[in-house]
Amino acid sequence: MSSNGRPPARPRLLPASRPLRLLIGAIVAVVVIGALVAPVVIDSGTSPSTSCARTLRFREHLYVARAMPTPRLVESLAIGVGVLTGCGGTPLNINARSLTGVDPSIAIGIPSDASSVYIRKGVCTAPAGHALWVCLRSR
Repeated sequence: MSSNGRPPARPRLLPASRPLRLLIGAIVAVVVIGALVAPVVIDSGTSPSTSCARTLRFREHLYVARAMPTPRLVESLAIGVGVLTGCGGTPLNINARSLTGVDPSIAIGIPSDASSVYIRKGVCTAPAGHALWVCLRSR
């Protein structure tokens, strides 16, 4: 105890000068920001593989994702659950929906991917855009 009745002052944990502490804080901040930004930069710098295609297994058939044709097909009734796989993701159970004017054994849609139509493998393979729409509606 000190002679004036107050407890002795605690020793400082960081005896470093203020500029040194600021430098250490700035370095830590840069490292943390770098760690948070790195996954976004790394992921956006890679282009998706052309062989990467999402597939949907539904009622013992394999459906492959293709770009939605024009004019857009409209999702209609819920018809069951399929297993969605591809592009490095884990397989997911997903609701399948019929498409208005298209036989579900030819093509189906899923609510979470409105930009794609899932076409049974081997059906309507060559056409794209409006030609794909005509192919799907004519079967």
